[in-house]
Amino acid sequence: MNMIIRPVLPDFSALQADNLLMIANYSILIIITVLASLGVSTLAANKWNGNKGKTALAFIAVTLIFTLLLICFFGCSAITVRGIIFCLILLVSSYSDIRTRECSDWLHVMILIAAFIGCDFANLPNMFVSAMFVGGIMLMTLLIFNCDIGGADIKCAVACSFLLGLERGIIALVGSMFTALLFNAFKDKEKRRGGFPLIPYLSAGYLAVYLI
Repeated sequence: MNMIIRPVLPDFSALQADNLLMIANYSILIIITVLASLGVSTLAANKWNGNKGKTALAFIAVTLIFTLLLICFFGCSAITVRGIIFCLILLVSSYSDIRTRECSDWLHVMILIAAFIGCDFANLPNMFVSAMFVGGIMLMTLLIFNCDIGGADIKCAVACSFLLGLERGIIALVGSMFTALLFNAFKDKEKRRGGFPLIPYLSAGYLAVYLI
């Protein structure tokens, strides 16, 4: 008796449905991110008397690029959502530092809260050690070299290091400080005396390391 073996074909309809669902999820996430960026930028511009159009364009561009990178690395996950929130908070912190050379404590508290999104609670000891270690480094730097590091800079670095953990927190801090010194080393003496906003450099460094 001859047996006819028929090849098992993949269920293309199921694959297509999964792909459409994935595209829909990513599209919704991106749309929400753009709307959130627009809302946050408007609030920031109103609070610190900035140009609404330029502020919105900058916020949306940075957040959208970072969101696309997050999706490439982590997909549609809690890590991606936490990263988007982290990015928006740091954008507001940077904007505040640039406009006023100050940063409200509630922004640092929001970073600490965001750290618990999708958090593995087994990593909490590492996160606390990271925050204390980075805070200690910045305080020692301030006391020994009498540099222009402010309290808001230290609080921002501590909160960001808590979110990232010890290894990535140290890498982000070192990279941020090196970049800040490099970019400002070529300024004339008059401009260097006035100092420079550090939080934008910290934000860039911590967001870059978040993707690792």
